[in-house]
Amino acid sequence: MKPSVTEGARQVKAFWKRFSADEQHQLVGACCAVIAIFYGLLVWYPGNKTLDELKYQEGKLNLRKKATSGAGGPSIKLEGINIQATQKDLGQVSATLARQEAELARLTARFIPLDDLESMQMLKSELARLAESGDMEVTALEHIYRRSSDRDRPPNQELLKESAQASPYRRPLLSLKARASYRGLMQFLDGLDKLTFVAAPVWSDIQVRMADTRRSGDTSGTAPAPKQWLEVEIRLAV
Repeated sequence: MKPSVTEGARQVKAFWKRFSADEQHQLVGACCAVIAIFYGLLVWYPGNKTLDELKYQEGKLNLRKKATSGAGGPSIKLEGINIQATQKDLGQVSATLARQEAELARLTARFIPLDDLESMQMLKSELARLAESGDMEVTALEHIYRRSSDRDRPPNQELLKESAQASPYRRPLLSLKARASYRGLMQFLDGLDKLTFVAAPVWSDIQVRMADTRRSGDTSGTAPAPKQWLEVEIRLAV
């Protein structure tokens, strides 16, 4: 006979109690970090993959156009080729290319031009408001430059271009540091897709912190439980 749900829950509870309080907090923190990174990849990866696929298809179509161009190109033998079918295929290829170019333009337009410092500042303000609208306290929001000595410099075109060239994502990076609850962190990640411009999470570091709020000498067992929060750092490609 299969074990009941109650017995299964009892076994899980007994397994959990085998860990000390510190180990339990570390396990909770690790789970939060894994979930946050996975959630961030759900936001960033599909768009990035689509963009790469569009660029790849555009390159293939451009090569095909050059190969079929008659102006100054090599002669092409048409023996055994159905001209009408070929023209129909070419029309479908051209229509597909037009749709892909439109989609590529739409995605590209959501990234801030590197010379648009005003929009970059607006995005940073939107990120701060999004974080603080939930249960997050922003402690730092700064650019990641190529040289650490430039850390305190205000952004300019040269610094942003250098940052983009040094980044594997070919976009400048922002570092957001905050104290957050798990709910506040999930709300922040969910809201990134609603921003005016793209801010895609590409890296994160999440650690559980705890402050013991029990009063010294209190053995009644009615004192408040230790307070927990998350120390979060998220890097965003913008």
